[in-house]
Amino acid sequence: MPDLVKTIHFRWWVFWTGIFNIVAYAALLCPFTLKIFFDTSQGLSNTLGFAGTALSMPTNVNNVIMINILGLIVVFLGIFLIIASLDIEKRAWFVFWEGLTRIFVFLFFLYFVLFGSAAHILLLFGIIDLIIGIIYMYYIFTIKALKIT
Repeated sequence: MPDLVKTIHFRWWVFWTGIFNIVAYAALLCPFTLKIFFDTSQGLSNTLGFAGTALSMPTNVNNVIMINILGLIVVFLGIFLIIASLDIEKRAWFVFWEGLTRIFVFLFFLYFVLFGSAAHILLLFGIIDLIIGIIYMYYIFTIKALKIT
């Protein structure tokens, strides 16, 4: 596949993963939607027959605030991904670090599911991050026009 076509595919992939970040993590921004997110995730976990500690709404207000801040950070990362997709040749460095972060998130989730009895649904979320991160890395390292330095 020529570099131009790959660059166009990569640009769209980055754009839509930015949209995914905004849509998926906007639920973490306020306590009401956070409860819906936890209930839905636990329902999915039960449906799929996953084990581990049950996901439930934190009762400590400090934990809720930290989750809200995490959601805000990931939504802003989604906005940055959309901006990066507009000029992917010059902003591939940001996508590189985002992809590397997604791979490390998967490794953290894997560790806590295997050794910390975390909810196994987190592994499903981590696998989604791993796939996105690997696709980022594939495009970054196979398109010659991208600058990651």
